[in-house]
Amino acid sequence: MGNVGKWALALAVCCAACAKGHEETVVKDVVDSGTPDSGTDAGAVADAGGDDAGPQDAGPQDAGPTDGGTDGGTLGFGGPGPWPVANVTYGYADGINEMPVVGVSTDETQNLWVATNSALYLLRPGDAKFKRYDGNDGLHLPLFPAASCDDSQGTLKPCPSGEAAAPGISEIVGGGPNEVFVGYYGYHDWNRPDDGTWTDPWRHSGKLDRVRLNKDGSLEVIRFDMVSNNSVEFWHNKTVWKMVYDHFIHPHELYVGTDHGVDKFSPDKWKPNDPPPNNWFLLKNNAQVWMSDHLHPEVCYHKQCTDESGLRLGDFRGVALDLKGDLWVAGRWAAGLISWVADNSVWYSRGGGSFLEGFGDPYYGNCSGSRPVFCPPQEGDIVSLTAATVTKDGTTWFASGITYGEPGEVNYGIASFFPRKGFNYFDPIRDAGMAEQNVKDMLALPDGRLVLAAPNTGLTLWDPVTGKRASIRAGQGIPDDGILRIQLDTMVDPPALQVATRGGATVLRVLP
Repeated sequence: MGNVGKWALALAVCCAACAKGHEETVVKDVVDSGTPDSGTDAGAVADAGGDDAGPQDAGPQDAGPTDGGTDGGTLGFGGPGPWPVANVTYGYADGINEMPVVGVSTDETQNLWVATNSALYLLRPGDAKFKRYDGNDGLHLPLFPAASCDDSQGTLKPCPSGEAAAPGISEIVGGGPNEVFVGYYGYHDWNRPDDGTWTDPWRHSGKLDRVRLNKDGSLEVIRFDMVSNNSVEFWHNKTVWKMVYDHFIHPHELYVGTDHGVDKFSPDKWKPNDPPPNNWFLLKNNAQVWMSDHLHPEVCYHKQCTDESGLRLGDFRGVALDLKGDLWVAGRWAAGLISWVADNSVWYSRGGGSFLEGFGDPYYGNCSGSRPVFCPPQEGDIVSLTAATVTKDGTTWFASGITYGEPGEVNYGIASFFPRKGFNYFDPIRDAGMAEQNVKDMLALPDGRLVLAAPNTGLTLWDPVTGKRASIRAGQGIPDDGILRIQLDTMVDPPALQVATRGGATVLRVLP
């Protein structure tokens, strides 16, 4: 697993394999210049099936609350919810057996989910302590591969390397009632030219689980194995870096930022494959009902993208919904805005037409051309975008931070973007009041302030309009200054700021 931290530089080599077989979406002023699939499809072509057998809309029949009781329905949006309107920290004394905490999230039943690398924890309203779940409960952690998986060779039992790579869980996000999504680290061998293709022995590693709580307290776990919709040759997306679940605008849509591209899932539409002769899993009536894989803005190394040579793409740690429900994505080299469409067989297949905005190509240096949010020396240089969010006025915000400590990484700081007004730039220390330049994560509060998470110096709350700022450090409401992830639950009022740290989990309802 030692290669995971150094994957980014090797991705430049990986992109050649990415480009050689299936059409990649190059975000630029013209439609994708890539070539169509030239590989050999091991089964029927992806769109050879009948009409979509799934429901026609992207969300559940009723996106609102079902009741206010305790029978598994949602508790309802708005109001204080079942948790204290106070700041609460959870750690070893509350049943969390290991550290660090890598994710904190709530579902639509207001279950509180916490993840470490090696376990998933659940605290239901009224419970005294967290309940721990691991690979013995169905999670696909290291050494717990999936019992089976679809593949170019048919159904494989057990799934080869169909499990997380060490250290295990990378990210979680709460979903519908009694539901959480668990993302994992995947394994790459950058010395293999076929990494992420159908001959890669680790093509099924990593991925994500849809986890639902059964009435008896056990888990139902469905593994979502990401594969390119238009060819079973490509299994590029392995490690999950960021997930966003839409509770409000297009209810129950899930977006997953990975080490290669960004996927859209409609989990409520999940269903097993149809029986023969319609059982090829990439048919429109099967996997494409509930999965759309994958899109990404791209740049090319030190040149304009006129072909697919020198592509730079991936490490999509910034994933955020705008006010209309379209999706901002921000990665190591580029960023863009993907327009929403309900049909998952269409979402991925629109080429350059998927993007309402694309930042990075062509870029001519010195902030001229299509800058990749920030202004690196040349196109294809690292900008290391770590987060994206949208404030209530429709402004999109991006953050940059050193992720791997590799040559070329720079803390570019914070950027804002508004259509027709362009970019503005802010220094994390001078303007926002942070104690360090590195921005690990970022989100917008309903009142217009930004929450900035630092890897070593806690949280900073910054109002870009007034300039006011406040900090939250270890001992002042959070258990540790090392922040790994922040989320915001706006299903309750006041909203709940959920903070994952090296030393425990915190839910903040009262902010300075």
